[in-house]
Amino acid sequence: MARTRKWLERQGYVVATLERMQSIPSSSGGFVFVKRDQLGCDLLAMNAAHTRLIQIKSGESWRSQLAAARAEFAKYPLGPGCAQEIFGWTPRARAPEIICVAVGPQPMHHDAITPPRRKPKPLPLFATR
Repeated sequence: MARTRKWLERQGYVVATLERMQSIPSSSGGFVFVKRDQLGCDLLAMNAAHTRLIQIKSGESWRSQLAAARAEFAKYPLGPGCAQEIFGWTPRARAPEIICVAVGPQPMHHDAITPPRRKPKPLPLFATR
């Protein structure tokens, strides 16, 4: 999250963290700490022209988590001038890959922007002539 915050601040955004820690009592008498995202995102970035709600994914297999992030974003309404985005960081990357999920205004339970496939999905053998 720190890498994304620094990258956004260099782009001229003011950044706020929307991830919250909750403590839940455990049966052994202690506490278990759980991270919860506010509005389905990790960061809120704003400048004079844009407001961005950002979910951060990282690692070699960050693309496998895209469907869950899109579904979580779709639960929340989106105001005018706002965008819901997923920032994907591959190891040793200098900049994130940015995927725009939705641009406001959007109601609750809105459709997410789904990019086209990189590779065409092959048809089964019986579907070709």
